[in-house]
Amino acid sequence: MKIRTKKDVQKLDEKIKTELGIDVSEYKNEDVAENFAELLMLPSYMVSWVIRPIIFSFILYIIGFYTLNLVHVEYLLYALLGFLFFMLSGVAFGFLLLMFKMKKDIWSIADYSLDILKLSVEDLSSVNNQITEENKKDVLSLLFKGIIHIVTIPMLSQSVAIKVPVLGNLAGGIIKRVLVAISDKLEFEEDNIDDFAEETTEGDSKILSSYIFTITKVSEGLEKFVNFTFKVARFPIIIFALFSFVLLFLFLYLIH
Repeated sequence: MKIRTKKDVQKLDEKIKTELGIDVSEYKNEDVAENFAELLMLPSYMVSWVIRPIIFSFILYIIGFYTLNLVHVEYLLYALLGFLFFMLSGVAFGFLLLMFKMKKDIWSIADYSLDILKLSVEDLSSVNNQITEENKKDVLSLLFKGIIHIVTIPMLSQSVAIKVPVLGNLAGGIIKRVLVAISDKLEFEEDNIDDFAEETTEGDSKILSSYIFTITKVSEGLEKFVNFTFKVARFPIIIFALFSFVLLFLFLYLIH
């Protein structure tokens, strides 16, 4: 079930309420959303991971006036082209650092969503009556999609947009795309549920226990997917960074 529009989200919400008797919106925690928004979007976040490499590049640019053997027109070339190449390199390196940091924070958000999923399964006291042989692996997928699209994405998007009015929508869009990709990718294997249910003691709720076990197990594969997603997202930035560094080194070599 692909969720792309607000209408799709509404249908998903109704489906969860009808089939499972759960209102996942009750799991919203505005304080948690604000903490994640602050983690991702505070000015200090951008300063630490983007602005500092740019400042460092600018300092190196200034030092170049005193360390390079520049004469006559070379001063003008260095002042113009040197500034451009140093700034491009600083921006590229800064965004590479930002992507590494953001990957860690996005995984924290995904892990938080999995924790909510565990909580919702525990709260679903009538879960055994809701599950049939055909749909038991779909219950987790349905719940997780609901948590991502009804709880996590709206909660974070709203908080980020409020805290960063200018770039908040752009940042929220990036977060949304990553979380939607996670939601689409996550799969719960029925075999894992069956195997673990057979191992639980008679006094335990076999389905509930096996679901918690399965959520924990699938999070390992999900973390690998998040890492892969950010590798793909970083690729054009890496190409841009390499291009910038090569231009800078060639320029310094020719002007030296």
